[in-house]
Amino acid sequence: MTPSTHTRTSFGSRSFCVVACLLFAGCATTAPVDAQKATAPTPTAMVCPISGEPVTNQSIYVAYFSVYPVYCASLSDSTQFGAMPLSKRATLAAPQVLAQKGITNATCPLTGETLTASAVAVKYETQNVGFATLSDANQFKSLPKAQQKKIMDKWLAANATTTSQ
Repeated sequence: MTPSTHTRTSFGSRSFCVVACLLFAGCATTAPVDAQKATAPTPTAMVCPISGEPVTNQSIYVAYFSVYPVYCASLSDSTQFGAMPLSKRATLAAPQVLAQKGITNATCPLTGETLTASAVAVKYETQNVGFATLSDANQFKSLPKAQQKKIMDKWLAANATTTSQ
């Protein structure tokens, strides 16, 4: 036998052992089916972007903005939503999509623009901050930490003044 043939044969039997061990180990470490029961998600209250009627995340009428579900009150509403231009859908879907992205702010810290569903989340300290565009988010992320803090402090102060009046 040549060394290369011997190596191939040896490798083949080892790979079989590895696969068999992984299969058995995978089965042994899998939790019982009862422990893996999926619990139904708690319904989250929101409004249909078309009719304004209350809906939950368990609604059967779902349209999509990119990969994010947008819950509607009826089939007609979801169809109408899907037929709209992207910019209109971005505005109407904003409340539902921003919540799914974990964004709680309504305006961009750099531009002051009102956020739409197209907003980009950036992790700043302990929270997700929404930026109007990917360009704005990248510009913010490229800044030194001190300058990021200065922008955020200024933006927070401006928003605190606006909301307290």
